[in-house]
Amino acid sequence: MTSIADELGNILDVIQQPAWAVDAEHRVSYANPPAAELMGYKRPADLLGTEGRPAEYPLAWAPLASSHRRGTLTHADGTLLPVEWAVIPLTRPGAVAVYVFRAGVGTPAATQEPKEAGSLRALAARLDTGRHRGAAGSLQHGAQERLASLLLGLNLAREHLGAGPVPSPAADLLDGAIRDAEEALGHVRDVTAELYPGVLRLRGLPAALTALAGQWPVPVGISGNLRERLPDTVEMHTYFLVREALGRAVHGARASRVQVVTDLDLDLVVTVADDGAAPDAGLDSEPLAAMADRVAVLDGALSVRHVSGEGTTVCAVIPVQSH
Repeated sequence: MTSIADELGNILDVIQQPAWAVDAEHRVSYANPPAAELMGYKRPADLLGTEGRPAEYPLAWAPLASSHRRGTLTHADGTLLPVEWAVIPLTRPGAVAVYVFRAGVGTPAATQEPKEAGSLRALAARLDTGRHRGAAGSLQHGAQERLASLLLGLNLAREHLGAGPVPSPAADLLDGAIRDAEEALGHVRDVTAELYPGVLRLRGLPAALTALAGQWPVPVGISGNLRERLPDTVEMHTYFLVREALGRAVHGARASRVQVVTDLDLDLVVTVADDGAAPDAGLDSEPLAAMADRVAVLDGALSVRHVSGEGTTVCAVIPVQSH
């Protein structure tokens, strides 16, 4: 007999958003890897049997569409994790519904402390960060979540139809729709990551840089004493500064290794050192200008130094308190 894990595994695992199925008593009967990561567990199996229904905020606070709710889940470390979710009904023994989650949506008690205006550059940087966060959130919660729900429904419909001894036109159409939905979902994720990576929003700059390091074809080391969260504006622009520096080093300077160091004292000092060729006035002018703009909006300072036979070091000094 097919287990609920076998039946839902190939569906929930492909959507890559935190999701789990619950039984009639609202206990988790299957969870995908992103759900385990969201909740702070090593394995999805660690969630089995736990309460799958979040604690819901009063409906009077920030009302949403009828298919969405906001509330909290209890993280593995005991803290409350703000989430927003959609519920997709199922007709399966052992799984009556699927919850698809979005994390980091805020709480009714959450308040934003007014910030001093500071410099015009700092104000512009905060506005830019807000636009990026808003656009990324809209894509993730709107298009991405709905595509994930669509993909889940298409896969369930395909399973109901069955394989059959003879190819079915309906099955072919469903298979094509599933492929199109997967491609569209992947494209939305790519665009969302370009605007504001989810790991940066949820876990901060150190975790985001560690994830970024694994996306390059050469070894990228991440070190430094930065452990805490920084203002959103600083985190976002610093993340993209490092990404632009890595692109210049790997694609422009043909570096074989890169080291990224983030040290926090009175200021945040970010260095990206590579063993590649010297900066080229033509090839590197655009990425260097982009990095200079990133640092300028943070009221920081950027320096680029090349030592023949050793490589190039990009160093940014960014004031944190003013943001």
